Amino acid sequence: MKTSKSTLTVARMAFQAARDSLPDYAHRKSPRKFTQPQLLACLVIKEFLQLDYRGLHMLLREWSDLRRVLGLKKVPHFTTLCAAANRLLGKAQTGAVFAGVLKLCRKAKILAKRSKQAAIDSTGLESRHVSAYFTQRCKRHKGHYKRRYPKLSAICDTSNHLILGLVINRGPKPDPVEAQQTLRDAFEPHQFKTLLGDAGYESEGFHGLCRKELGICSIIPTTDRGRPRDDGKPRPVKGYYRRLMKQRFPKKQYGQRWQIETGFSLLKRNMGSALRARDYHSQNREIRLRILTHNLAILWRLSDVLYRADVTL
Repeated sequence: MKTSKSTLTVARMAFQAARDSLPDYAHRKSPRKFTQPQLLACLVIKEFLQLDYRGLHMLLREWSDLRRVLGLKKVPHFTTLCAAANRLLGKAQTGAVFAGVLKLCRKAKILAKRSKQAAIDSTGLESRHVSAYFTQRCKRHKGHYKRRYPKLSAICDTSNHLILGLVINRGPKPDPVEAQQTLRDAFEPHQFKTLLGDAGYESEGFHGLCRKELGICSIIPTTDRGRPRDDGKPRPVKGYYRRLMKQRFPKKQYGQRWQIETGFSLLKRNMGSALRARDYHSQNREIRLRILTHNLAILWRLSDVLYRADVTL
């Protein structure tokens, strides 16, 4: 799936999604200098262009077209942008805008009303801009990559690489730890028929959650567990759904699981794999903002329609 390279297009889409999902002001006694949709759209542009708060402040000062798209009469100070990030990038606020972006994607016919296939996987992110060579040679940073790192578990639509749901944790941890929460968070804003996952998610409990409770066809390869028997044969597979996957595994359909790897590749190539934030909660906010920006960069087909509508009004 192609992603937009236009800053104004992404800003327009972010402003539209935030305006549909968030109130203009958080409190009735707010200063009312800037609306919440305006500030959130500014944060998306910061992540899209990989800027810091001071760089975003200068960009808004010098770029009148960007101010016009966002309806800014004044330029927010970089401290205002930092405070807005702490307030607007929480799980609840970001989740509301996230659902609004998916709604716009369905309106643009990028996303079906109910997706045919989705894939689940996890990836690690780097917690700082330090090369592997430097960490090996520098005693102060030696062993940095052996410690805990930000871990992103996500579900992606295989037809367009949109992220449907995510859970942020700290690795290394086995994938089943976040599997059920990731599935529930993704299925709430957008439903899908089939879920593809690698062998790390293979368990009878996860199959049961997908098939019995949510009505999703889960396709996950079954692995052999335990030591072989004395005659050299593998032990019998326990569980109805695990036996079903062992006997009648749809290899052709499962071949689309790699699409989520492409989605992670798009995310890291466009916005980098290293995080600028240092503490735990700031890193979580930055990851949510990156996922939101990733989906907005895919949502470029609807921009011309919305732009013409604004001009007409």
